Amino acid sequence: MPISQKRLLHLFAFLAAWGIVVVARLAQIQLVRHGEYVVKAARQQERTLALQPVRGSITDIRGRILAESVAAESIYADPQAIGDRIQTAKALASVAALQMDARELATKLSSGAGFVWIARQLPLEVSAAVKALKLPGIYFLEEHRRSYPRASLAANVVGYVGLDGEGLGGIEHSFDAQVRGRAGRVTLLRDARRGMYLVGGEGPNRPIDGHDVVLTIDSVVQFIAERALAKTVDQYNAADGVAIVMDPRDGRILAMASNPTFDPNRIRDFSAEDRRNRAVQDQYEPGSTFKIVTASAGLEEGVITPSQMVDCGDGFIQIGNTQIHEHGHNRYGLITFEDVMVHSSNVGAIRVGLALGQDRFYRYIRRFGFGERTGVTLPGEALGKLRPTAQWSQLSNASMSIGQEIATTPLQVLTAIATVANGGVRVQPRIVEKVVDTKGATITVPPQAAPVRVISEKTAAVLNEILKAVVARGTGANAALAEHIVAGKTGTGQKPSHGVYGDKVFASFGGYVPADRPQLAILVVIDEPKGAEYGGTVAAPAFKEIAESTLRYLNIAPSVPARTIGLDAPMLATFSQKPAPTAGSEVPDLRGLDARAAVALATRSGFRVRALGSGVVQTQQPLPGEASPSDQQVVLTLAEGGR
Repeated sequence: MPISQKRLLHLFAFLAAWGIVVVARLAQIQLVRHGEYVVKAARQQERTLALQPVRGSITDIRGRILAESVAAESIYADPQAIGDRIQTAKALASVAALQMDARELATKLSSGAGFVWIARQLPLEVSAAVKALKLPGIYFLEEHRRSYPRASLAANVVGYVGLDGEGLGGIEHSFDAQVRGRAGRVTLLRDARRGMYLVGGEGPNRPIDGHDVVLTIDSVVQFIAERALAKTVDQYNAADGVAIVMDPRDGRILAMASNPTFDPNRIRDFSAEDRRNRAVQDQYEPGSTFKIVTASAGLEEGVITPSQMVDCGDGFIQIGNTQIHEHGHNRYGLITFEDVMVHSSNVGAIRVGLALGQDRFYRYIRRFGFGERTGVTLPGEALGKLRPTAQWSQLSNASMSIGQEIATTPLQVLTAIATVANGGVRVQPRIVEKVVDTKGATITVPPQAAPVRVISEKTAAVLNEILKAVVARGTGANAALAEHIVAGKTGTGQKPSHGVYGDKVFASFGGYVPADRPQLAILVVIDEPKGAEYGGTVAAPAFKEIAESTLRYLNIAPSVPARTIGLDAPMLATFSQKPAPTAGSEVPDLRGLDARAAVALATRSGFRVRALGSGVVQTQQPLPGEASPSDQQVVLTLAEGGR
């Protein structure tokens, strides 16, 4: 065979072998390792990013914005497209608003990855400063960031969000599913020249914006409550405090203030304790404000009447081996039950609790809502601590009568007070009015539990008169208003430590106004005040400030006769005294009045009241204009509807 033919054969063989190798390699790439290389190419050339929707706003009842989403930009980098990474890091660090260290940035840019975040959700003016640097390999993504235009106002209610738009506290958390919306998707592509492009975000990948949440909170009332609370906490150098304002008729919460508080725009500057909503998350022994429950049960069950004399001993009562004393070493002796409440006698309240017995007393405590969550739509609501009677000690009945051995939240206590204000009907508190879409159409209204009758209208009306006397001439005098009659109760709850009550206290005052047509129920709780301890001294003035300013803001007309306007508390007390009817004095006409108004008028005239039924007074004995009976008692028959 000629040499030239051999060379051709060798060349052909070589080419054939080479072709076989190439085909085998292609087969390996295209068939055997196809999936692996597709994934690798995608990782190098594209990246899928979540396109966050516009998070819905949170507003107060009048449409004032408490939380909203505003335009922002995030900065990311392709380290492989950056020439001088050290100089790029120094340039980025030179933008003071970024608050980033050049060394940390250089480390991040030295990554072998094709994508790294530099900063997320920056204000537009900050991203504009970075854009002006025109740095290769640095790119921008349009996003939104959460903004709280009223800063710390209602922050413990509204809550806050994380970088990924997830609600982490307050309404932001409990209504996250409604407010958050649905994220879209966008693909980040890199071309052969290492340029980057965003593709997608349309059609099924389009983000869907979240709904808005409308709160029952009124920003002005919230400001009033926060201001009064902060002033009181500062004045007494207290550990913390709570103030809540509620409409007792429908459970709408107009204000819910916690102190200390925080600014959700600067969430990293505050501790977890600052972020707590103490109104629903903190538990405390309420002390004497709980005597409202004791009194309600005693009056409803007929074991006590306002004028019945109660033996308050010589300032203490012996329960087993334990002596329970009056506050401030007072000694009251034999006084009426009304005065037991007016002076906040521990011994008198305990005698009523003991007369009720464990089972009846426990039943009323539960009916008022203690030992269970109120159901308000806020995260982290505490249950409270109420032991079943099987776990009560010999001392428990007496202790609970004065608000010890039971843990409650401030909202539970205010709900109980509002129950009396609402004629004995407990209404579930609510803080969310509705959820609306971007066009303002209502999407949902949070469900509310059915109202529960706890005590009769008559009992509520009688207790109303007693609580008015507490403010007019008792421990709650510092809560009295010039233009409105206030009903309320003071509380000074000792704080237990290792099973022993010490010197630290919760000072509180809870009440409602105007007393005969309640529109506001308010509770103020101050934790560990210094320099003073009684609720009437520490918390009652804050109640007064909140009530006075809120009534004026809501334009609620004065409910006190003109002759008393401008009088101080001692003078007001003289008008609230109940003179005994003189022989031959006439019985007032109570027909057509509801239970509360009828009892108030009869009591002011010096009569005792026995009410049958509920609703409006249909008949009365004695009849209007007749001489007062010897037992000074008026019997009322009530029914639903008019005369």
